[in-house]
Amino acid sequence: MDPLILLDQAVAQGKVPRAMAKKVRLRMKYVVGAVQRVERASGLRYPPYYVEPVLPLSKGGGEYGELGVLFARVIPTTMTGSVVILVQFTAALVAFGTKGTIEAVAAHEFTHYVDLVRKLSTTNVTTDEVATTLYEASFADAERTVPPRLLFSDKSLVSLVSRKFKENLSDQALNKKVGESWIAKNLPIRWVGPEENRVKLAMRVVAGTRFDPAVVSKVAALQEKVRR
Repeated sequence: MDPLILLDQAVAQGKVPRAMAKKVRLRMKYVVGAVQRVERASGLRYPPYYVEPVLPLSKGGGEYGELGVLFARVIPTTMTGSVVILVQFTAALVAFGTKGTIEAVAAHEFTHYVDLVRKLSTTNVTTDEVATTLYEASFADAERTVPPRLLFSDKSLVSLVSRKFKENLSDQALNKKVGESWIAKNLPIRWVGPEENRVKLAMRVVAGTRFDPAVVSKVAALQEKVRR
């Protein structure tokens, strides 16, 4: 999966300037490095990820003025009859985030990914439910993560995530840059409502999905550790 395919399409359609796309492409090394750091710290593979050229805005989240900027999200979708969990990084984050912020965001979204695998892989499905029941997955932030200290062996990464995400992403310098160099310049934005932070998945699709066995095993070990 080419993580920049949507950005390239936006450039071809004249929605994102080539200079901005070049900046994002040059700074993708920080995303790649962040993903590699998360993988080393967790011992797990990072899920597929891509760069979204349209900046989602809402009434909550990381604050820019009175706007909520959704710099990254974990999005479950269905492909060929299975659940696929993707991580969405915005082009604005890649263009203007510091190396540390990008690493913190990548790690934070990974905690959401592992928590979502936990929920989906441990969902009880009976024969009668399979054809009719829908599973609703929500992306609300605070209570839907695995604590970084349980997931990552890299203590400095745990500290970084904890510092950047006391509640939502805290980075005033990033907010200012995105406000001035993305939103104020009329680069692509999209308003999203709370209902868009939920997705419904057919239980037969959830039941038929084989999640990364290493993540499932890690989830089981974490749950056992919590029970002790």
